[in-house]
Amino acid sequence: MNDSSNIGQMQVEDLIEAIGGRRVSPGAGAAGAVTLALAAACTAKAVAISLGHQPDSAVLQRSQVTLESIAGFALAGADRDADTFAAFIKEHTAGAIAQVIRAGDRLGRLIDVLSHVIQQVTPHVESNMTGDLVAARALTEAARSIQVANSTEARDEQAKLDAKS
Repeated sequence: MNDSSNIGQMQVEDLIEAIGGRRVSPGAGAAGAVTLALAAACTAKAVAISLGHQPDSAVLQRSQVTLESIAGFALAGADRDADTFAAFIKEHTAGAIAQVIRAGDRLGRLIDVLSHVIQQVTPHVESNMTGDLVAARALTEAARSIQVANSTEARDEQAKLDAKS
């Protein structure tokens, strides 16, 4: 991906075209990170609507800032994933695959944080927002599945490179 690309600023149709295109990157890792941002957005929607009914809920108030941060970090992670993977394909070095692994690990920690926030806010979310939490959980688990698969693949590649040296 070139430096002028910013996944978080792309139109959805352009992002879909970029992920589905012939370029090496962005790919599944970036899609997983965007999926995580969408999960944070669905949770944030449920929280925002619920705060309208429970304006004094400290749990909901605290989660708003956290959810906004998660979405931003996830989109930045999409760019980082695309950039580090493209660099690995170009260089095919142990250092480059280590960067890919670190980017994946960061995303994994972010997934854990969002999962925790969803768990915390669930008892406080209005019943008419259940669908948003269902979507948030499903999207979070999809992001986790992608991250685990990509991390496994990257660690396997790292082992191959280590065996060669």
